[in-house]
Amino acid sequence: MPIRQLQISGVRNLQPLTITPHSGVNFIYGENGSGKTSILEAIAVMAAGKSFRTSQLKHVMSHDADRMELRMSIEDLHRGECELDSLRLKGGDHLLKQNGSVLTSQAEAAHWLPVQIIEPNTFKLLAGSPEERRQFIDWGVFHVEHGFMDQWKTFRKQLKQRNAVLKQKESEWLSVWNAGFVESALTIDKHRRDYLKRFKPEFERILTALDPDVDVTLAYFPGWDKDSELGDVLTRQQERDLALGYTQSGPHRAELRIKCDKQPAAEILSRGQQKTVVAALKIAQGSLFQQESDRRTIYLVDDLASELDEKHRFALCKLLEDLKCQVFITSIDKDKLTDVWQPVASKVFHVEHGRLTEEA
Repeated sequence: MPIRQLQISGVRNLQPLTITPHSGVNFIYGENGSGKTSILEAIAVMAAGKSFRTSQLKHVMSHDADRMELRMSIEDLHRGECELDSLRLKGGDHLLKQNGSVLTSQAEAAHWLPVQIIEPNTFKLLAGSPEERRQFIDWGVFHVEHGFMDQWKTFRKQLKQRNAVLKQKESEWLSVWNAGFVESALTIDKHRRDYLKRFKPEFERILTALDPDVDVTLAYFPGWDKDSELGDVLTRQQERDLALGYTQSGPHRAELRIKCDKQPAAEILSRGQQKTVVAALKIAQGSLFQQESDRRTIYLVDDLASELDEKHRFALCKLLEDLKCQVFITSIDKDKLTDVWQPVASKVFHVEHGRLTEEA
């Protein structure tokens, strides 16, 4: 799975760079504002077409650059070798290529880059909107069910059409659209249920390894009354849907409920415990992906020292090492990276004023 080489140009304050990372652990350290997180951000943009730091990609681009260019060489035991190229212009145009051929979908690049991110804002997975947790589930489904993206697009199309009918108050057409909507909705729901059934025991194992004193439960809500058929729910809600102009129930309203003592975990757990739970979620997802695909996740861990204390840093690093995956991990203080983790398979990089150097 590892990234063999990464070229970055036009990203924030980074000077144009070429990095040949280790297939194992890559320590990146430097002062705040030096550009170390921007390296992780560039990998995330290539993998998902979006940043974990800003909702607008124009802010990722250097102020004095008219373009952002990313190039990545990837080696995958099962998929072979791949060259990904991304060009984004200041005006917003984007060109994405795989081995020289233009890609029409970001999903095609994402299949080559199963990236998980652990960074200061990841605790939003607990405290944020249900959409954050839906996306988390769907990442896992997407990477093991190759037809899931097309099925999700079909559902989104059905939802859009049904909502258009509701907005136009064309109630006589609802029965026509309901059948297709329900069929595609149940397909998405089944994928999510099946995935979470496999995911839960792996999450429990990982959380126990990170902190046996933290006890949380995962419960899946499909987006409608679990004791009713979706078709019956749509019929009961039809008048209300027509009044609102949109569909109230369906997999677009699904939720992964993470609880502690039957209360939302975000309201019970300390900030440190929340980060531990989120780290467990992320590592468990990568571990399950590895078990089911025989491929490895790439982990981007930003500012580890500020996220976890030494005990939990050690536990996290041990789990990542056991996965034998490629890791990019940043910190202000080099010693905070290497004090608890000294893997043989590693490289150390220093970033200063946007310039990257590899240390012996």
